[in-house]
Amino acid sequence: MSRQTPHKRRGLQALISLGAALALLALGATAVWRDARLGQAPEVSGPVVPDWSGQAANASRIRIETADGAFVMEERDGRWVMANRGDYPVRAERIAELDTLLQGLKFAEAMTRDADKFDRLGLGDPETGGDGVRVTISNAEDEVLADLIIGRLRGERGLYVRRPGGVRAYAASGPVAGADTLGDAGRWMGLDFWTHDASAIARAEIQPEFGPSWRVMRAGEAQRYYELREPSGWRLVTAGAANGVATAGAQLRFRDVKPDQELVGAYVARHAAVTFSGLAYEMLFFAEGDERWATIELAALADDAAPRAEHFNDQVEGWAFLVSEDAYERLTRALDQVAEPVR
Repeated sequence: MSRQTPHKRRGLQALISLGAALALLALGATAVWRDARLGQAPEVSGPVVPDWSGQAANASRIRIETADGAFVMEERDGRWVMANRGDYPVRAERIAELDTLLQGLKFAEAMTRDADKFDRLGLGDPETGGDGVRVTISNAEDEVLADLIIGRLRGERGLYVRRPGGVRAYAASGPVAGADTLGDAGRWMGLDFWTHDASAIARAEIQPEFGPSWRVMRAGEAQRYYELREPSGWRLVTAGAANGVATAGAQLRFRDVKPDQELVGAYVARHAAVTFSGLAYEMLFFAEGDERWATIELAALADDAAPRAEHFNDQVEGWAFLVSEDAYERLTRALDQVAEPVR
């Protein structure tokens, strides 16, 4: 066998390097082609939802799925409602935030193909317990207009996205207001509407699940602590022991809602209060397993309170609201937790 000259050896090495490069290029092309078959755009530029501005007006159904379950919103006569919550109204500003999000999102960077890393970006498939939020929007003909898994935020101007079934995650830039609470049905329905001035509560009456009912009051807003007025033979363990209970109904964020006709539990407790301006509200609690649902009614005991009573009655009439365990405990605390018998 003849010996190769240095020139020939360099030529052979170059040929081998070229072959390896071509092989890697072929593998890369195969990977991109595979992504394309699964609906993945091989490039990472342009809008995440093409032509959303032209399709948004046709949207009639929004389904949002998380690992905890799914909820559906539908457009009815020009307004959006929560279809699986008895058509409870959906906040218009939340729909506007989603519209802005979909219209403004643009691909910024291709991320991992490793499915085991999707959860790190908040892009796990919620159908299999992943931590992503899947948003599917369709029209009246049930044609899908947009279908995305939304992940974690990337600061104030971006987030991570993935197409359901897709093998690649992407970073996207754009407006992200409201994106971090997409999977919270309560936010869509605005279940944090119950807000009153705690310092304006004049008196409160509590009927706990167990033990006697009790009543406290303040003579005026300048009075710091509530006084126990009923029942007799008891005194507060500290001067401010009743303050937290008396004002517990001033601000609440309800966990869920359903038509009050769907209540199947038994009445178990009551919390009522009156403000110095003459606004009175009453919450009746019903037990359904470990959950406590409340129906609410308001009344105006003075003319100035009438508009506010009407405003809140419009939002609570006909509905039952799920109260958190902590809030329920504060609203219906037993007498022996705040007072002791007089000896």
